[in-house]
Amino acid sequence: MPSPLRLLVASLALIGLTLAGCKKESCLGNDEGCRVASPCEKLSYSCEAASGSMLEVRTLTPEDRRAGSNGPGTGTDTVPGGLNALGARGDILLSNDRAVAVLAGIGNTNLLDPNGGSLLDLSARGKNNDGLNQVLQVVGILPGDAAHYTSMKIIDERPTRVAVQFSGTLDGKPEFPIHTLYEMRPCEPGIRVRTEVLNTAVDPQLWALSDGFYWSGREALPFTPSEGSGYQHPSFSLLTIGDAFKKFPYLTAAMASDPASSYAHVACGEANLLEGFQSDQISSSGLPRTVVQPRDYLVFERFLAVSERGDVAAAADLALEARQKLHGEKYVTLTGMVTRGGTPVGTGREASVIISEGELSADPSTRVPWTQVTPDKEGRFQARVPAGRDYVVELHAFGRKVADRQLDNVKADTDVGTLAVSTHSRLTVNVVDWISGVGLNAEVFLVPVNATTQKDTEGTLHGRFGTCAPWLGPPPGPSPACNRFLVHNGTATVDAPAGTFYLYAFKGPFWTIDRETVTLGAQNTTVELVLHKLALQPLGTVGADLHVHGAASFDSSIPDEDRVLSFAATDLDVIVSTDHDIIYDYGQVVRRLGLQNKMSAVVGLETTGHILWMKRPGSTLPLVVGHYNFWPLEYDPTKPRNGAPADELVEPGELFDRVKDSAPASLRDQLLVQLNHPWSDAEFGRDLGYPRALALDTTKNLPSRDDGTSSGMYVRTPKGGFANNGQHAQEVMNGTQNDMLLPYRAFWFYTLSQGQLAAGTANSDSHSLTDNTAGVPRNIVYANTTPGTSFDTNVFNKALKAGDSFGTNGPVIEATVDTASGRRRFGFSPLSPPADAKLHIRVSAAPWVPVEEVRIVVNGTVVKTIGGTELSHPTDPLGPEGVAELVRYDNSLALSELLTGVSGDAWLVVEAGARLPLAADFGGPGGDKPDGIPDTSDNNGDGKVDRADIAEGSNYGPLRTPTPPTSEASSQFHFSQVVTGGYPMSFTNPFLLDRNGNGRFDAPGVAAK
Repeated sequence: MPSPLRLLVASLALIGLTLAGCKKESCLGNDEGCRVASPCEKLSYSCEAASGSMLEVRTLTPEDRRAGSNGPGTGTDTVPGGLNALGARGDILLSNDRAVAVLAGIGNTNLLDPNGGSLLDLSARGKNNDGLNQVLQVVGILPGDAAHYTSMKIIDERPTRVAVQFSGTLDGKPEFPIHTLYEMRPCEPGIRVRTEVLNTAVDPQLWALSDGFYWSGREALPFTPSEGSGYQHPSFSLLTIGDAFKKFPYLTAAMASDPASSYAHVACGEANLLEGFQSDQISSSGLPRTVVQPRDYLVFERFLAVSERGDVAAAADLALEARQKLHGEKYVTLTGMVTRGGTPVGTGREASVIISEGELSADPSTRVPWTQVTPDKEGRFQARVPAGRDYVVELHAFGRKVADRQLDNVKADTDVGTLAVSTHSRLTVNVVDWISGVGLNAEVFLVPVNATTQKDTEGTLHGRFGTCAPWLGPPPGPSPACNRFLVHNGTATVDAPAGTFYLYAFKGPFWTIDRETVTLGAQNTTVELVLHKLALQPLGTVGADLHVHGAASFDSSIPDEDRVLSFAATDLDVIVSTDHDIIYDYGQVVRRLGLQNKMSAVVGLETTGHILWMKRPGSTLPLVVGHYNFWPLEYDPTKPRNGAPADELVEPGELFDRVKDSAPASLRDQLLVQLNHPWSDAEFGRDLGYPRALALDTTKNLPSRDDGTSSGMYVRTPKGGFANNGQHAQEVMNGTQNDMLLPYRAFWFYTLSQGQLAAGTANSDSHSLTDNTAGVPRNIVYANTTPGTSFDTNVFNKALKAGDSFGTNGPVIEATVDTASGRRRFGFSPLSPPADAKLHIRVSAAPWVPVEEVRIVVNGTVVKTIGGTELSHPTDPLGPEGVAELVRYDNSLALSELLTGVSGDAWLVVEAGARLPLAADFGGPGGDKPDGIPDTSDNNGDGKVDRADIAEGSNYGPLRTPTPPTSEASSQFHFSQVVTGGYPMSFTNPFLLDRNGNGRFDAPGVAAK
């Protein structure tokens, strides 16, 4: 906290600078009413004079309609769309004849932008292909390093230019004024930007004035031409980020989805090169790190161009054109053809060409990648590179390099010639229903049958987004993705590399799976797979995934139709749209695909803390409150964030109040709040779960009120409405891999023992076809409503809030307890069982879903494990006889035996599935002392968990999931092929046992364990 004297000195310095401003150009004197100078004066484009008539600048109104928003009503689209389009009322539209931009209006906060002024959308005109999440001005990576604009002025000088100027200070730092001008002129494929930041404080400042690009990990990938870079960038932490800074002539980024887009970022002021760091989460591109003395300033001018194609070359060509105009640098154009078996490659998805400066014989890490280009539908490619250099041209197909060529001293446009991709097959797969023969919506997985095929077909997107075998397409994008693809109405066709594969057809956990072995080569291949729906899901229930993401999220690039088809492919009844920081509705897509009578889409939201601010007691490190889901809400694409309230800089309870107040009155009482991934590790310094952010100690009981501790923060009510722990549900299973099941399960058990009755849920948190499979896991909810047009969200939410559901990725648990009024199911209504009461359990599963154990958990302790010969196991997980072998366990247990040694009321949960991985608790985010949450697995494989399993240099961890089996001898082999990386697991919500008959559940607390 600065002292009053320092603030006084800073204020005097600011006044002095303002008084001296009459001698300064632009806004460098911080004069009131100043106008930032027009940027990039050396950059000039020419075209027909009529182009000036297409300049536009205006504030968006409620009558504006964003293209592709799937909003209610009809009308002409007036705002560009795209996978990441956010433009809404109060934002500013700026456009010319080649590009359209949308800038966040003052007060319209989005993601990392504290108050508006960031670049939200940038599309090629008429293409509706925005692929930017956000571009904002920063001077570093710490809280307070981003611009906080408080005023705006529109500049309309048509037909010459249109512009918008934002003015303010660095966030929370009035001694650092900042001004940014966005400008568009005719003929130009993008937007000019100039930012000025002043140091009016008494101390020097180390600044790296830059544009911060928020990519988020599954969208556009940054590409920079510097030695060993291109798509490859050094990993770093917040402590080592200084080592990741590099210089480069331009930054590009390409979105490999539909619609495609790519961007180029070029310095156009005094700086010749840009400097910054890159990752698939965020990029910084701007001026070198500079010590700025008191009363000094920095000025950064740049040009940001957009293209309608999804490869680097589309943007790099624009960058090299701009650098030629600015610096006289010459470029040449390389052209060529890609063929397969003498025929031009026609799809373009499986082939990519990388062009690097250097020698073929040299270490690839010494080369400078300049561009990447995807062949067009005729197999042709062309790309610009600087003139007079040696180049290596590499052809990649199915994620692997298959051909290369050396070009020396390229001084003129050059035809590279023909590059041939390796032999591959056109694969058609038909998936039909076993009884009716009708074509199904399903998902198909290609799995190498042996290590040789695995090795020969492994590929990546130029080293990014992980490894797939085989690689059929970029993992985050549309189908095909990684090693899988969607089948729509019974059929799909994809290109696949040569090799021998298992083909698995999958339609969710309650159907059979089918498998065929195919050998692919030069010939086209057709395969039919047959699936059968099993009588597994209990009557009167709906299957629901309460946490899914699509293109509306800042970290997803799967198109809407593929997203909804992926829900249908796993036979989901209900999906809740929970995109990050934006409300979304899949309803129109569901109707367009003809699924409205089979599936219900609920409008929802996931709030996502971005701006670091919160501090827990005893820590000075700024934090965020994590992630929460909310539904049902109202979708209005004319409002900022489609109607979601601002979610930064507030505690959870106040956030819950805000979301409830933002909903229409008719929906407020229905609102359900879900705590997501409560103990997930932080990403880029941002916590994903509030309990872990607080470093709660679950070996101690929660206080009844705020007592000044982290636990007190967790239970307090910040604004008189919701408490910070006021969620109605919280995730126990999150993601197909189950990698954090043990910590989430332990935290849920802890809260149940504290009397916090939040329903345990199981959700996919799917962002694509590959990170997690939609509907795996899912919730089976005993709701008196059916999916389709008559679905009642209010009834559905009441059932969830009552704990009338179980979570599963395969096993089905039906469990009841005897009471005086008959058998009762689990849930949050306390039960008073008689002395001779029994727990009745029936566990069923598809033949390919192994059930190794049934566990009974009382007050957080496993009191009975049922396994081995006590369980039934299918004869053949793939054969037809398995259809008659669904029940794995059906028995009754004396409740008194399960409660031996337990005094007072108790809660009981039934689990079924695989044996749980070994794990122990050695520490936690609060320090070295155990906190009650498992954090370390048997990492050395010696059958026990001890300190030998802790990673070097750490006090605890890591917690790893078991390695998927590679042999069919394992009962989990088939399961692991379609539930990638996961293991079978299901759990009920708790039975609350009122053993003293007082009519309520008296929570046992942690001492009862």
